[in-house]
Amino acid sequence: MKGKRVGSTLPKRDANVIFNRRAALLSFVGVGVLGAILFRMGQLQAENLISRQYTAAADENRFDTRIIAPPRGVIYDRFGVILAQTSKDYQVAVVQDDVRDLEEVVERVRQILGLSPEWARRAVIRVRGGSRYEPQPLQEGLTWEQFNAINVRLPELPGVVAQSADVRAYPYDVVYGHPIGYVQKPTQRDIDRALQTPEQGQSRAVYLRNPHVRVGKAGLEASMEPTLHGEAGWRKVIVNARGVEQGEDESERRAPKRGAGVVLTLDHELQRTAMQNFGDQSGSAVVMDIHSGDLLVMASAPGFDPNLFVNGISQANFDAYNLDEKKPLYHKTVTGVYAPGSTFKMIVGIAAKQAGVEDDWAVSCSGGFYYGGRTFHCWRAGGHGRMNLHNGIKHSCDVYFYQAALRAGPERIAAVARQFGLGEHFDVNVPNVRDGLIPDPVWWRANRNEGWTGGLTVNYGIGQGAMGVTPLQLAVMAARLGNNGYAVRPRLVREAPGVADPPQPPHMSGIESEHLARVRDGMFGVCNEPGGTAMRAGALELVRHPETGAAVPLTPETRGWQPVQIAGKTGTAQVRALGANRGRHYSTIEWRFRDNALFCCFGPWHEPRYACAVVVEHGGAGSAVAGPIAKEIMKATLLRDPSRREPARLAQLEEQVGRSA
Repeated sequence: MKGKRVGSTLPKRDANVIFNRRAALLSFVGVGVLGAILFRMGQLQAENLISRQYTAAADENRFDTRIIAPPRGVIYDRFGVILAQTSKDYQVAVVQDDVRDLEEVVERVRQILGLSPEWARRAVIRVRGGSRYEPQPLQEGLTWEQFNAINVRLPELPGVVAQSADVRAYPYDVVYGHPIGYVQKPTQRDIDRALQTPEQGQSRAVYLRNPHVRVGKAGLEASMEPTLHGEAGWRKVIVNARGVEQGEDESERRAPKRGAGVVLTLDHELQRTAMQNFGDQSGSAVVMDIHSGDLLVMASAPGFDPNLFVNGISQANFDAYNLDEKKPLYHKTVTGVYAPGSTFKMIVGIAAKQAGVEDDWAVSCSGGFYYGGRTFHCWRAGGHGRMNLHNGIKHSCDVYFYQAALRAGPERIAAVARQFGLGEHFDVNVPNVRDGLIPDPVWWRANRNEGWTGGLTVNYGIGQGAMGVTPLQLAVMAARLGNNGYAVRPRLVREAPGVADPPQPPHMSGIESEHLARVRDGMFGVCNEPGGTAMRAGALELVRHPETGAAVPLTPETRGWQPVQIAGKTGTAQVRALGANRGRHYSTIEWRFRDNALFCCFGPWHEPRYACAVVVEHGGAGSAVAGPIAKEIMKATLLRDPSRREPARLAQLEEQVGRSA
């Protein structure tokens, strides 16, 4: 019919054929894909049965290894007094993932603890730089009261955790800040340095990022870091997809190993006595066994509290230390370099004897010595009169030693000085040990590009000029004078893994006993004969027990016993030429321009065992300032006589610590 459209629908049979074909094709593809998947799964299972590669990868996603920082080794004094140990530290921390508003939570913690807004700002930055799923310390070193204040408010502080952790502690704070040093959190520089290590650099860097890890940064803590640090432990924890800890696999845990202990040569009682006697003065004191080299005292004043550095020192505390003109952060015993002043006169005396100067050679001191177109003054304006070596040392006559230095010559003086330890490097297991300087004409030409002059030699005679020595070197010089010329070397570590007993010191070549006897007699006169410059320091008021030989206090009952005496030498070294201002009252001269005060000695005279050196920065006259401090230190040393007492043994001390841990 016209206009009728024929329909285009396929017959039903044809549609079924097409559907069946497509279904078959899809089924074939599906079977192929499923077969490939099953084949790959089987292949992976087979591979995993052999290598366990994929099981390990799955475990890595499900488990996480958490580092346990080891307790550091204990540091003891020579008799077992604990000077540095591990103790509990109370902390407040926060888990970022459990906190909706970190700034708000930190601000509430700040208010509870009474801290500054600047603290809160820094805390937020520090926390955001750490893990989101592990507790990040906000404040460490809390008092018990602060810790309780946080604990009672924990329900109001989501994400905040009150916890305790092991931390380094120094029970005697300022007394040992310099020789022992302190630990701190690793810096980014420490982490970068670890990454540059060929072996285990990455794992070491991960370890250093642990918020509970501390490393030595000064003193023995730094120099003996490998010994003291110990071995880290670890635990295997179960984590969810976000890395949040859900539990722990108790079978996969290794306890940390505590660092090895170290026994020092220091005597706690004497170290504390030395620090107390400095008061508010700045300087250093050293006491040394003249036979073994054991350093019984290594004091640097003023001190600093190493506990403040363990968890990060505040800017205010650091500025207070760093801006103090008395430099409490400097270890003056080994980094302080000073002109030795008149304590150098024994060296000049020995050099003069080597040059052929006779015992009866004497000079006339009228208060000055004219040489090279100028007058070199004696400290005593009116002069000392006729002086020989003995009286020159006893009265510390400058004019005598001006001329003795010219007789000896600078080369010989420098050679003798170096034999007595001046200008020598002594490794006593603390960082930044300076060598000082004993110049001679060769050094002068090489470093100053000019010739040595006679005026320099004259100045050499009284320990002034370009030379510089440390308090440690000054103590070594006194020890080698006291032991009659044996080259004893100082040591600070008495017992530790890998530390051997020192060898017997050799006798110094070319140093005649007769020459030593002359200067030693002069030092005895300084402290014990009328007119000696250190009679005040020599008045120990001690006597020798007739049966035991021990030093005991002088009393009416013991007055007839043999006195205990020391031999010493005062020194006053210019820091700056004061000219006409020298006559002004000393208190009107700016502190940093005043003379340094020095004193060195050994004793007891009848049987020398200990040497002592004291330097008081800008203290003035050695006889008035350094001598009295040395007197109190030596008096305490002779009464205590530590070198004749049985020292503690490391094995026994470590066993006691292990039982109490």
